This record gives sequence, structure tokens and C-alpha cells, in this order.
Amino acid sequence: MKRHALAALAALALSATALLGTSSAAVAAVPDGAPYVAVGDSIAAGTGNLPYVDAACLRSKKAYPHLLGSMLGAAPVSAACSGATTTGVLQQLAVLDAAGAIGTDTRLVTVTSGANNTGWQNALAVCAVGDPVACQQALAAIADVGDLDADTVAVLTAIRAAAPHAVIAITGYPRLFGSTGGTCTIGGYQGAPAKVTAQQAAIANSIVNGINLEIAQGLQGYQFLYAQTHGGMLDAVVPVDVSGAFAGHALCDTGDRWISGLSSGNKSDGAFHPNAAGQQAYAAAIAAALAP
Repeated sequence: MKRHALAALAALALSATALLGTSSAAVAAVPDGAPYVAVGDSIAAGTGNLPYVDAACLRSKKAYPHLLGSMLGAAPVSAACSGATTTGVLQQLAVLDAAGAIGTDTRLVTVTSGANNTGWQNALAVCAVGDPVACQQALAAIADVGDLDADTVAVLTAIRAAAPHAVIAITGYPRLFGSTGGTCTIGGYQGAPAKVTAQQAAIANSIVNGINLEIAQGLQGYQFLYAQTHGGMLDAVVPVDVSGAFAGHALCDTGDRWISGLSSGNKSDGAFHPNAAGQQAYAAAIAAALAP
């Protein structure tokens, strides 16, 4: 098993070198953009996983872009920021472009974006208080994910304009609560156990499914528009479904949790976010999607 793993890692490193052109001499010679650029929300920022390299954005050195960059041999330039919507991602791209951090020499861009467009964090904050009725009402209020498909088209269009030669990897989101037949404990709040019912968990999971579906439809819409202007060709955009990777590792599952529950103190900002193991799962899922 170890020999096979080493061989796979070596193959991935070789393919990454070809994709990114990551030798130090090559990077120094091409100033128009970093080889690997990451944009997105708190998932891409690694929020909740200390230490932070950017306290304002709650951006962690344990975030998946840094893990993936280590696998590919290309340190990322990350603008991911906690709380970012798709509009925020467009602003991240504008800042990167103005700084010359993304451009014609960028070979990979990863993006995780869309959940914050739904008011998802506000609903989770209500659920954290522990009132089951208010929680269920808050979750039901955001069941409509709105124009996320069109917003995804806008994000992909902006990335392609900024990095014309890059492979774009766009990720979805994991279902937070997994499978449960009853009430499950998801941490603590104000000294008491925090729990969600099976119905609340199902609603929350269905919302994530809807977000992922809208992102996928946005990608399809983008590819249709791209093909119209490029002689029927599809763009180099790779979808990354992480729901399978997190199966059995959500808050209500019996396996090791890859998502942080509610807690007090300096780790409270990580609630409902991938922990260190979850960030590793993201990096591995993206690497596997890029491997072909």
C-alpha cells in the first residue's frame, strides 16, 4: 500500500509540474500572475483552523489551498475571505488583478463560493441559540438559493478573463449533518449541549444540496456561453464534488467529524466549517479531480 501511495504522489507531483510550471526559476521569470491562485469564502480561507495568516479574513495556513499547493509544489496566492459572497469573490479577483497576482501565467485557480449568497450563516447563528422552532424557520427561509447559478456564471467569467490560460477548479460544499434518524448533539452553547433534530438536519442538508445544484447549473450555463464564442469548445473548468468525500464524517455521522461543531472561545468561528481533516479532504478531492 505504501509503495502504491508513493507512486501516486510522484505521478501527481510530475503532472503538477507540467500543469503549473512550478520551478523557482520559472516562477521568477514570469511576473504576470502566480501559478496558483485561490479565491472564495470561509471554506477556502480555512476559517476556524488556527493559526491565521490573515486575521481580518480568518484565513488559515491549514486551508485547502495551502495543502493543495504543497501537493502540487506551488505555494498559493490566496485572497479567500470569511463571509465572502460571489460579489466578494469578484472583488477579490479585481484586487489580485490590480496587484499582478493573477494573469496570463496563472495555471490553476480554485474557487469555493456561493453559500453566503443564501444568508446561510445567519440561519446557522439562529440555530446556535438552541431554539428548535426558530432554527427550523430560519432554515426554511433560505431554502430558495435565488440566482446563484447566474452568480456562478459571473464568477467563472471573471476568473477566465483574469487568468486566460488557467485550469479552474470550482468546488461544492459538504452536507453539514450527514445522516441521522433522531436528535444529534453538535457541540455546546452557553454551557449546554447544542442539538439538532432529524428534521432540522434534513432541511439543512437539502439546502446544501440545492446550493451545490445551483453551482453545477451555473457551470453548465457558463460552458454553454463559452462554447457559443469558441466554436463549440468547452472551457477548462473542473467541478469538484466534495459531498462524497465527507460521507460518514459530518456532524451527525458516526465517523470522525471533519466538520467543527459549536464551541466556545477562540474556536467558535470554526463552527459548521471543515476542520483540519476536512480541509485535507477538500485538497485531496481537488487533486483527484485535477489528476486526469
